[in-house]
Amino acid sequence: MITSISLICKQNYTTSVKKRLTKVERLQFNIKYPLNEIIIGLLLGDGHIQNRNLSANSRFIYAQSSLREHHINYFNHVLELFKPFISKDFKAKSKSFLDKRSNLIYSSISFATLTLPCFTYYRNLFYDSINKKIVPLNIKQLLTPRGLAY
Repeated sequence: MITSISLICKQNYTTSVKKRLTKVERLQFNIKYPLNEIIIGLLLGDGHIQNRNLSANSRFIYAQSSLREHHINYFNHVLELFKPFISKDFKAKSKSFLDKRSNLIYSSISFATLTLPCFTYYRNLFYDSINKKIVPLNIKQLLTPRGLAY
C-alpha cells in the first residue's frame, strides 16, 4: 500500500532551478487524494505550516527528532510523498540540540516544501489568528483512517 500511495502522490510537477516560481506556476500545485488525508494526520503530529508573512503563501515543514532506524525510514517515506512540492536542489536539514531538562543531546532532521497557495488552506485550518496551532473544529470530518495512521 505504501508503494501505491507514493505513486499516487507523485505528480508531474517540476520545479526549476530558478530562485522563484511565478504566481501562475505556484497555482498549478494542488494537494490531491490521498495526500490531502495524509497532511491532516501529519499536522496533528510532527508537521506544521509556516507562514512568514500574513499576506503570503505558506509552506509545510516536517521534522523528526528521534533518529532511530525505523524513524529515519518513516521520515524518508514522508519526504518522498512531498517531493513534488520540494525544490530540486533540496537537502534535508539535520541538527543536534541539548535538552536542558535532561541534559541529553538529541538530533533531528527536517524538510520544508516550497511556499505555495495549496499549503495556505491547511494553515487556515490549523492555526488561529495569533499563529497558535489548533485542532480544527471540523476534525471529525477531516480525519480519515489514513490520516490517523500518519
